[in-house]
Amino acid sequence: MRVKGVTSRVSCAACKYQRRKCTSQCVLAPYFPANQPKKFQNAHRLFGVRNIVRILEQLDDEDQKADAMKSIIFESDMREKFPVYGCVECIFYLRQQLQIALQQLQYVNAQLDIYRQQQQHSSESSVNNGRLSMLPFFSSTEAESISQGITYSDFDVSN
Repeated sequence: MRVKGVTSRVSCAACKYQRRKCTSQCVLAPYFPANQPKKFQNAHRLFGVRNIVRILEQLDDEDQKADAMKSIIFESDMREKFPVYGCVECIFYLRQQLQIALQQLQYVNAQLDIYRQQQQHSSESSVNNGRLSMLPFFSSTEAESISQGITYSDFDVSN
């Protein structure tokens, strides 16, 4: 829409929330689209507009700015979801999942070593009396207790 030679644009969520006119120089517009006001409200509540702008002004590279804003938005969204621990709960969950994956990897590598030894032994002797049986890494009840009811979708902030 053109009015008096000025091109108007949709205000970003930050400018809309602050009831300001969103200009082309708005540093928050790329990170807070107008259709996602909750992102801005969470970030504003946790960090404040002045601090967010200050962080962006201190960074020169656009990639660094984008990474900083992703971190700010993620942390503020996690603080809304988990008011007590915020993103620490997500980090704890991911660390726990990594630990489980590393244990599974260690188990699989041990099973592979046993299988390789068995293959080497069977190639040395033509008689193979026993067979190796693969056992599950953990039971389903252990898996349920490990996850503690937390699902990865709780931490999905992609839109």
